[in-house]
Amino acid sequence: MSTSDHHQDEQHADGIVENREQRPPLYFYILFYGLIIWGVIFAAYFLLSGWSSDAEFQAKMAEHQQLVAKAAPDTSASTTRPGQFSIEAGQKIFTGNCAMCHGPEGEGGIGPDLTAATYRYGRDAATVRETISKGRPNGMPAFGTQLSAEDVTNVVGFVLSLK
Repeated sequence: MSTSDHHQDEQHADGIVENREQRPPLYFYILFYGLIIWGVIFAAYFLLSGWSSDAEFQAKMAEHQQLVAKAAPDTSASTTRPGQFSIEAGQKIFTGNCAMCHGPEGEGGIGPDLTAATYRYGRDAATVRETISKGRPNGMPAFGTQLSAEDVTNVVGFVLSLK
């Protein structure tokens, strides 16, 4: 056994023969280094531009709140007596608290369609009030602690006016 045979045996001990004579094709180098350059530019853009997901979220949320405020009617002039409700005030409260699940017109979304002729738990004022105040299983949160009794009454009036 010569010295070169011994050296060749060490290189092929695992049965894998490396071919160091054949280099990867040119496009491999272009893609490899191009990806590195793109990654550095991409990371630098987001790190140095001042962009943040929180700022983008806050800007979109402010834009959404402006749209909601424009869509809701002005209820400053409306007055309600105890036991009565204001559909306009109810709509404004509905838009701010309920529209994200039930849709801006109550047509449904994540929450059920409030323009339907019947509701799962009933479509009378007492049942709708209970649903709003105490919530329902599987997704309807309770608003009894967040809204005043007058606000709940106004939302009940608005919801029952939906068709």
